[in-house]
Amino acid sequence: MNFEDVKKFMKDLGWGILATSDAAIVGARPMSGWAWKQNELWCATGEPSDKLAQLRKVPYAEYCFCSAAGKHVRIAGPCTISTDNDEKLWLYNAVPALKAYFPDPAVPQYVVIKMTPDNIRCAEATDLSYTQVKLK
Repeated sequence: MNFEDVKKFMKDLGWGILATSDAAIVGARPMSGWAWKQNELWCATGEPSDKLAQLRKVPYAEYCFCSAAGKHVRIAGPCTISTDNDEKLWLYNAVPALKAYFPDPAVPQYVVIKMTPDNIRCAEATDLSYTQVKLK
């Protein structure tokens, strides 16, 4: 699987699980409002949230996208939180479903988690034999 295959797999599934931690408590939650911008994975979320509190303490996370057959992709890396209106607008336009959650991309409750992956790996089946994927 290459980077383009990873993006197609994610798009086909739609939803992934985002895991964060504050070094004491781990949280995992389904997420769908995401898009790739060059080699960064951006995801919409609401302020305040447990995931943002955890990312402010430990700015590293992992996404997992998994099919019913067990094929999955794990994407991990450092994260930043953006409240920049231009960045929020870019993701808002890239993910039309966000309009159901945020009536206006400039509302302060809408923020963007920006991940710069440093580890992308995939498993074709449940044997957990991982293959590293390089960003283009």
